[in-house]
Amino acid sequence: MQFTTEQTNPCTLVVSIDVEAEQVSRTFESVYREFSRFVSVPGFRPGKPPRALMEKYVNQARLQERVREKLVSEVGQKALEEQEIEPFRAPTLDAGEVTDKQPFSFKITVPLEPQVALGAYTGIQVERPLFPVTDEMVAERIERIQADRARVERITDRPVQAEDILVAEVAVEVEGEVVSPKRRQLLNLATSSSAVSEAVVGMNIDDEKTFDVVLDENFTQEEHRGKTGTYTVKVASISAKKLPEIDDAFAKELGYDSVDAFKEEIKSSIETESIRYSDQVAEQRIIQNILENSTINFPYALVREEMEDAYRQLAAELKRMNVGYEIWLQANGYTADSHREELEQVSQMRVATILALHNIATTENFQVSDEAIDAEFSNLLKQGRISEEQ
Repeated sequence: MQFTTEQTNPCTLVVSIDVEAEQVSRTFESVYREFSRFVSVPGFRPGKPPRALMEKYVNQARLQERVREKLVSEVGQKALEEQEIEPFRAPTLDAGEVTDKQPFSFKITVPLEPQVALGAYTGIQVERPLFPVTDEMVAERIERIQADRARVERITDRPVQAEDILVAEVAVEVEGEVVSPKRRQLLNLATSSSAVSEAVVGMNIDDEKTFDVVLDENFTQEEHRGKTGTYTVKVASISAKKLPEIDDAFAKELGYDSVDAFKEEIKSSIETESIRYSDQVAEQRIIQNILENSTINFPYALVREEMEDAYRQLAAELKRMNVGYEIWLQANGYTADSHREELEQVSQMRVATILALHNIATTENFQVSDEAIDAEFSNLLKQGRISEEQ
């Protein structure tokens, strides 16, 4: 066995290993004996068939995979031990095919422990931004609460308007083929395709209308998205949301003594959020200052772990919302590549921040109470980042 080591960055080693043909042959022989206990060869008891016959009955792909696994495990571990290399995370493997009686070469990329050289982290001064609460912000928050408590009422004395809710018979054709047969369904014009919503505005109950629209990303049949669809819509009923009056009765339904007390509580809540956001911005500026004045190196394995965790959280959230990843990407202006690039940058910053703060906590001998640990575990459980078993 021969090996060379290259340090590609302060926290990553690449170990290139060459295994002689003789050792490869010995490993093949060992794996054949191992497989002989499980492979059925006519006329021979388990573990007794000669290799020449075994070669005809054994799964060669699985055998070669096992040979490679043994060589990498035994030889790779020996190379790491000889150089006293202690991986910080599991090494990754770059290996090709292994052939009997031929030399075998592979590479192991070894993540090493992060290195943190902190700069000054005390006496840092940053600007803490202020976000004053305006009457418009209070009014907007109240409007959202008002909309959440709106009632849906049947309309009989006017045509369809934007943001109405319709019950209608809808059929869709694409290039003369019926892709959605006529059926009664609910059309919420506030969330439906804008082209469909615009086309039905002005219709009355029992009116029927045929029109063409380009099927957007919300159309249920993905293969027809981007094509021109011919809709036939017959309105069965019209409904609209009716907002409640903002008065004392409305406030009391929400648990307040009066509408003035309700508005004052809303303003106080927004002020609390504003203060919290100001603190967060100031904290981020302090952290950015610390990072800029420190030297922090870490293996990419930590970034990959952060990215995998973020993908898991996103997958859980999209499953809860019943939204596909591709739809989410389009709605947020991403491609899969651009989302990954942004996530990688965010993960790198997060890893650097965690390492810096951990180093400060160790230096200053900060202690965390059991209650705080339990609270954080509860928070992670609620976010879906850990399971009950973990």
